[in-house]
Amino acid sequence: MASPSNNLKVRVIRAEGLQHMNHFSGDHPYVACAIKRADGEVETKADTKPVTEGDTLNPTWDEMLELESWQPGETLAFTVYDKGLLGSKTEGKALLPSEFFYPNGFQGMLAIIGLPDAKLEVEIKAVGAQDEEPSLGQDPGLATDGAPEVGENVAVPQKLAVSILQAHGLKHMNNFTGDNPYVVCEVKHHDPAAETT
Repeated sequence: MASPSNNLKVRVIRAEGLQHMNHFSGDHPYVACAIKRADGEVETKADTKPVTEGDTLNPTWDEMLELESWQPGETLAFTVYDKGLLGSKTEGKALLPSEFFYPNGFQGMLAIIGLPDAKLEVEIKAVGAQDEEPSLGQDPGLATDGAPEVGENVAVPQKLAVSILQAHGLKHMNNFTGDNPYVVCEVKHHDPAAETT
């Protein structure tokens, strides 16, 4: 049975760190957002309007796009273009796999591939077949046997999902064995007797 299709509401908020690409007509950046299917085909594309005034190297669109017929597992592809007199030049691209925005949505900055310090801020929400109200009951992923009721004045353990997408501008640190960067994520508890997780 095929997965139910959803619509995506994609808010393209702003970018920072774009390059000056059109020396004669000025920079007019815009963003194309597309669904990248599992087979690699790119379909269902929507574009923002070009920014023509203000700081065009750090433009703000704050524009809502809607993409239809998206299914879980399909990636969102963002391409930042600079519209000129003779066509558009590609500034860079950003990809967001579905596990980062489905089912709980996403809001944050994406690194723009091709521009070392450039970022694109977006907000994504899937709407459609999965839009049932979440249950306020227990999270099935937590072991709660013998745990206090939520109404009691006791801290109840919670799950925290952390997605680490990528890093830019790291320094070469190990000349002999090569670099193997990694990230440590710690949760500092309010209770000093609790362990750092």
